[in-house]
Amino acid sequence: MTTTATTAATSDIAVVRGGFEAFGKGDMGAFAAMFAPEATWNHRNPDRLGGIHDGREAIVDFIVESGRLTAGTLRAVPEAIMADGAGRVAVLTRVSGTRPDGRTFEDLQILLFAVEGDVVRSVDQYIGDPPAVTAFWA
Repeated sequence: MTTTATTAATSDIAVVRGGFEAFGKGDMGAFAAMFAPEATWNHRNPDRLGGIHDGREAIVDFIVESGRLTAGTLRAVPEAIMADGAGRVAVLTRVSGTRPDGRTFEDLQILLFAVEGDVVRSVDQYIGDPPAVTAFWA
């Protein structure tokens, strides 16, 4: 990796890490600001939250709804962050939550971010245990 690629990778990771930190603090304004207005988030699972969330507002609504359904217990903790210096950032993420009826889940997922400059253009979310996550969100 060249110095330029290393610098770009570091910058891309900082954008993504900032989003995780904002989400962890419940700062939805800062979380939303990391996305380009036309960004997309593809939650790749056939559950009630699945599909492509198109635009910054739709992404925030998706995350807020996830938080509402878990009564604020939803957590997304990055375990490893890797970038290629060309705008692609892969994050191994442990996602967990509890529903008010007592259902719980903890799932190891991969989130693939496309970063351009200081904003995220897209997120592809791959679920580790699709049937368990589908049952959790049902």
